[in-house]
Amino acid sequence: MMRRATVVVVALAAAMTTVVWDAGKAEPPPPPPPAATSAWAQLDAPARCASATALVSHRDRWPMVCRWREPGGVLQGQSFPPPTGPPPYDDPHIEIYVAPSQTREQLASVIAHELGHMHLTRDPAFVPEWLTARNLAAATTSDVWVEDYAEVFATLFGPSYDRWRAPTTGPGPDELARLRARFFA
Repeated sequence: MMRRATVVVVALAAAMTTVVWDAGKAEPPPPPPPAATSAWAQLDAPARCASATALVSHRDRWPMVCRWREPGGVLQGQSFPPPTGPPPYDDPHIEIYVAPSQTREQLASVIAHELGHMHLTRDPAFVPEWLTARNLAAATTSDVWVEDYAEVFATLFGPSYDRWRAPTTGPGPDELARLRARFFA
């Protein structure tokens, strides 16, 4: 019995020595608070698209499929517009690939861009009019002027966003006003 009491006293003395020795040291900083997650960060891809779509002012809406972008993927969206001619159409829709790091405004700009592709007429007579209005060469390829059209649309109807994703020069405010009146009224 005596042996047990001695062990307890020694252990107690060691603990007291530790407490006294630590009393002179600066306290370690408290651990950081857990990172606050925003309401946006808690949304899944379809809910983010629904939220971002509210920032797009154009009235036309097409069915939209939203999913997370594959890691390392760069494709932000695709549009599958209706073919030329009257309905019924096959399956016109937009697909949006959401990156976890995208802000609501960035995502809304992507959605507006894809809506621009859906808005684009499939009438070949339109092409020379657009090229002339944008001061683009008659030989401008469709992969260039179609992206230009979609970016103009996104600039007019999406949130203010300082990134131009077409291989052309973005229009200034006066040109935007003329394009809106002529092609998007």
